[in-house]
Amino acid sequence: MNISVIIVTYNCKVFVDYCIQSLLIALKNIESEIIVIDNNSNDQTAEFLKSRYENLIIIENEINLGFSKANNKASKLAKGDYLFFLNPDTIVPENIFEIFLKEHTKYKGICGCRMIDGRGNFLKESKRNFPTIFNIIKKLFGFGYGYYSQLKQDSSGQVSVLSGANMLINKKIFNKIGCFNEDYFMFGEDIEICLKSYKNGYENHYIGNISLIHFKGESTVVDSKYYKNFYGAMAIYFKNVYSSNRILLSIIDAIANFMITLNKFKFDRKTNHIYNKTLLLSNNEILKLNNYFGNIILKQSIDKSFNNCNVIFDPNFLTFNEIIENVNFLNKQKNINFYFLSTDFLYLIEASKMNKKGKIVFL
Repeated sequence: MNISVIIVTYNCKVFVDYCIQSLLIALKNIESEIIVIDNNSNDQTAEFLKSRYENLIIIENEINLGFSKANNKASKLAKGDYLFFLNPDTIVPENIFEIFLKEHTKYKGICGCRMIDGRGNFLKESKRNFPTIFNIIKKLFGFGYGYYSQLKQDSSGQVSVLSGANMLINKKIFNKIGCFNEDYFMFGEDIEICLKSYKNGYENHYIGNISLIHFKGESTVVDSKYYKNFYGAMAIYFKNVYSSNRILLSIIDAIANFMITLNKFKFDRKTNHIYNKTLLLSNNEILKLNNYFGNIILKQSIDKSFNNCNVIFDPNFLTFNEIIENVNFLNKQKNINFYFLSTDFLYLIEASKMNKKGKIVFL
């Protein structure tokens, strides 16, 4: 078997379902398996997926193991020569594996591609530098300069750190370098495994000529526990990579705790923008949608009318690659709200703001 796709999921059954819809097309001509490992969701993720797919491998954890432990557990059962670790709130293009496998034969280490969110914004964590002590402290205070790679987002080349949201690695290399460090519950484990890959003589390679959508925030609630994991991961990395000196660790922990407390007082400024029209990119009038949006304008290509509007993407008309390209292109326009229709017309996903839960509409 060539590729094992491993998806850790927690309370985001619709997003992982949409992810699988895109994966099944991308894997159509590749010997592969999809492993979904559910971290004790309470939204009936496992039952929902079982009712829709026959050939999924579903692992149901009795407790939430976190990202590192769950991925390591699934990797032990994987039969593929390559492991592709993928977040559940993603959409992949049809040609992703063709390009990944071609690139991987050259560079051998970890591969990852360009990511945008559901509104088309480039996600800087797609390519990062190894954190220095100075950069860790700056990042704890919310300053990202020096933390991200200067390689252009649409270029391809060697980078230090790739995102655990999409990460391809040969299974033998993954086991050789020691898998994900289970000290991390979530966040930070991708940085350390990239460091281990580098120290073992492998090149970590960023591919900028293909993009996937990563909605972000669908498996996690942005609360005090989230910030504790986020800032705590930096302290773990500092300890594992730089120093176990108690004084230095106390300083890092103090900064992290300060930022955790500070983020408790953040608030989201709500905007109630009213869109004056809804455009459906499709060749088929989908009457179900009228119940939610009212009158819908059917479009088969993008034109000047795509502004100050809702845009619905129909994957039965567009390829997933075309959907991703259109989101990327329309990101330059102002006041557009994106919706993603499931292939069976069961639901719509509304793209949310970064790290906010997306809205699901069952039709």
